[in-house]
Amino acid sequence: MLSKINRRAILGTAAALAISLSAVSAFAETTLRLSHLSPPDSDMDKWAHQFADRVAKETDGRVNVRIFPASQLGDWEEVYEQLSQGAVDLAIQSISTKFDSRLAITWFPYTAVDYDSAKEAWNTDGFLFNIVDELVTPQQINVLAPYAFGLGGMAVGKPVSDPKNPDADHSDLKIRVWPSGVPTHKPTLERLGYSTTTMPWAELYTGVQTGVIDGMVGGVPENAVRDWNGVVDTWLQINDHFEINWLLGSAMSLSRLSTEDKAIVSQIAKELATERFNAVEAADNAYLKQLEDSGVTVVTYSREEINELADAVRADAWPQMKGEIGDQLYELIQNYYAN
Repeated sequence: MLSKINRRAILGTAAALAISLSAVSAFAETTLRLSHLSPPDSDMDKWAHQFADRVAKETDGRVNVRIFPASQLGDWEEVYEQLSQGAVDLAIQSISTKFDSRLAITWFPYTAVDYDSAKEAWNTDGFLFNIVDELVTPQQINVLAPYAFGLGGMAVGKPVSDPKNPDADHSDLKIRVWPSGVPTHKPTLERLGYSTTTMPWAELYTGVQTGVIDGMVGGVPENAVRDWNGVVDTWLQINDHFEINWLLGSAMSLSRLSTEDKAIVSQIAKELATERFNAVEAADNAYLKQLEDSGVTVVTYSREEINELADAVRADAWPQMKGEIGDQLYELIQNYYAN
């Protein structure tokens, strides 16, 4: 049998060890892997590095974010599934509609017509942000913040006649719609007079270059400069949707953080989202200027002209999208934009 002294010594040692291990655990570093779509030194990459730097600093090094740009961890649809499984910790990208078609709301046309309405609807705690957050949560993914990418437009490889008339006939122009955007943007473009087809992102440049398609929708001015340089003749800034990539977190990965560190990460994400919303108009305008300087015809629209396009799409194309997002969500959106 152990003497009382030995028992006390052992118990004391065990208690000290437990305290020591607890202290080590409290200050242990956690590394989170962050995937994003854009190349190194792009606006998104710089934003990601700002996020990583601030997280490391404000958690005193307890949480480190390692960045993998340019889809190094896989295609965005693959990464989305990996987030749900905890195989990827964080990502800045689109939200997949594979598990819930109602998430097509993230690129629903004309939910914003300018930067102010986009910020009001899509920034953290905005009307549409909260809907997306609620829909994504059951997939074991947390929506930390929106990354405002810009107002959407259409790149065309040839001139476009009468581009501001919502009732013009552009059926001779075949415009690419991205595969998962067919339920929303096929009826949108057809209402505005264009023919449509689907094509993966990777084939767009060659598609326009070879004449298989005449143009593409689903991007912002930065895409026209960075991804489609050389094949764009005309850029139409139709503001068809507000392009958002989302800072998403794996619920499984974030559960490893302390309550304090999760709150810090969340607050940093919100602050950076607002900073980006405040900067995105200037970013879009800078890319539009680059397009003009390179010889591209850039067509911009007054607020009245954009409202004409939006009214036409909301009246005639929105009802065709009802089945994609469901009656309840469709009614919410209709009521919100009727006010």
